[in-house]
Amino acid sequence: MSPNRQSTWTRRQLLRGLSAAAGAGLLGVGTRTALAEPPPEIRSIRLLRDPKNPILCYAPQYLAEEFLHLEGFNDVRYNGFGNATSDAEVLINDRADISPGLGSDLIVAVDSGAPIVILGGLHAGCVEVFASDRVRDLRDLAGKRVVANGPGGAEHIFLSAVAANVGLEPDKDIEWVFESDYGAWPEMLATGMVDVVNAFPPLNFELRERGIGNVVLNTTTDDPWRHFFCCMIAARREFVESYPIATKRALRAIVKANQLCEADKERSARLLVERGATDRYDFALKTLQEVPYGAWRTYDPLHTLRFYALRLREAGLVKGTPSEILQRGTDFRFIEEIRRELKV
Repeated sequence: MSPNRQSTWTRRQLLRGLSAAAGAGLLGVGTRTALAEPPPEIRSIRLLRDPKNPILCYAPQYLAEEFLHLEGFNDVRYNGFGNATSDAEVLINDRADISPGLGSDLIVAVDSGAPIVILGGLHAGCVEVFASDRVRDLRDLAGKRVVANGPGGAEHIFLSAVAANVGLEPDKDIEWVFESDYGAWPEMLATGMVDVVNAFPPLNFELRERGIGNVVLNTTTDDPWRHFFCCMIAARREFVESYPIATKRALRAIVKANQLCEADKERSARLLVERGATDRYDFALKTLQEVPYGAWRTYDPLHTLRFYALRLREAGLVKGTPSEILQRGTDFRFIEEIRRELKV
């Protein structure tokens, strides 16, 4: 099959999934509202998709391309991380206009004065923390070797918040091991080079499949973490301020893709494989089955950001109060408008 025919077939497949979702009452984004709005001020947009570090819980972002075209964007580009160690840095380094990221990571960036704006939540729990037999619960992190992508990287920040929540001082109580090659982490845990790995899909599924480590935290099922957004959506401040119509349309496209992930998991998993997000259909399907994508409707992003801001302040990673951080780096008017359109 030629590349062009493959692309056409994939688009038709996606739109069939969209129609099926609408028929099931699960995809209620108002098409009339979108048509009634002015077109986006800019027709090009950049998002994150890095084949070197495929984060499968970002599935809605990877499947948003056709929806972005329907929202008026004729130039949709996906970039990798480059030299960034976190999703916030992807935005700060001007490699993307809008991107998901761990809420904790985005908070640290906002507190540091980074020109980004948090727009809403993408989904609840996706993180699993795997540990050696030396770690039975989170308090056992004290004195242990914990791997992270780099100082100030997403895993370093998140696990610092986790440590602070159980009364530890992460910079004093934890021995951090920095390794940018995620593919090396399973073997590092299996051989005892480190005691703890913070894993997102698909890395957590690989660790499960290989029987490496035991899970000491699952943010999908464990309190209090399951009550908060795990990954949120943020954009460059310049993009939001210069192109508010484009910002809302881009966010709505990601929401539509999010709902497709909920409504037709099997088709969405196949599309993730076809788009090059993963070569493991089973891992893609597990992600869509386990990650609570529907949380965007009911979870309060303010609640999430206050919780993590307090933990990160206890950890010494942010200086601002939750109120200061919220005032400086959030804009929820677009997601609130989309919720009203959906009547959720």
